[in-house]
Amino acid sequence: MTIQNYYSMDNTVSKRVESALDKYVVSMPATAALVALFWLVHLLKVAVFQFYGSDIALTLFYIRSTHLDYVWTWVTATVGHVNLLHLVVNSYFAFLIGGWAESTVRTRRYLGVFLIGGVLTALLGTIVSAAAYGYLIVDLGPIADVSSSSPTWVVAGSSMGWFAVLGMLLALDLNGRVYLWKFKPRGWVWFVALFVLSLAGTVSDVWLLGVTIGHPYHMVGLVLGGLYGLFVAPD
Repeated sequence: MTIQNYYSMDNTVSKRVESALDKYVVSMPATAALVALFWLVHLLKVAVFQFYGSDIALTLFYIRSTHLDYVWTWVTATVGHVNLLHLVVNSYFAFLIGGWAESTVRTRRYLGVFLIGGVLTALLGTIVSAAAYGYLIVDLGPIADVSSSSPTWVVAGSSMGWFAVLGMLLALDLNGRVYLWKFKPRGWVWFVALFVLSLAGTVSDVWLLGVTIGHPYHMVGLVLGGLYGLFVAPD
């Protein structure tokens, strides 16, 4: 490789890095900050798991149906992820949905819907999941208690917040066109399709007693965000 070719390749790489930074950081600063937070929380969770064990990691970073009284997990579960693949996939969708949000609503509203919607989804989604399986016992003491013989839901994932944001965005313009490759149905079509898909996934999981990929949480987040978009955000 000649010196000229080396500098040419180096210049090409620099331009690509600058282009990526401009596309994903400069134009979407709030989303980039959220994604950075996701990775930081994941690294912290891995460190806690390695040095202090799984029990402490579960207590700090995952919302569990048996410990809904661990209020901090409503937040940490919303910005945490189960594994590296889960984190990478949600980071990708973060820029898809977050970029749309940052170009549509004020940053404060967008982040508020993500965080508050995600927290409420973490809580209500866990209750819905446990109730759907028939294992939830609600009393006036703890928010929810599950018998020791029943399954325990251990959940984390930023999709709880992203579905709330997505629900808000779709509700703000139900008749607007939402493009996806060659398809461009209206917003209400996407909302109904996502809701039906999440509901069907929830019913399927309950019926087959399978492993959910978060259908109840996606459904709850979508509805919460949609209600906010319809009745609060337009004011």
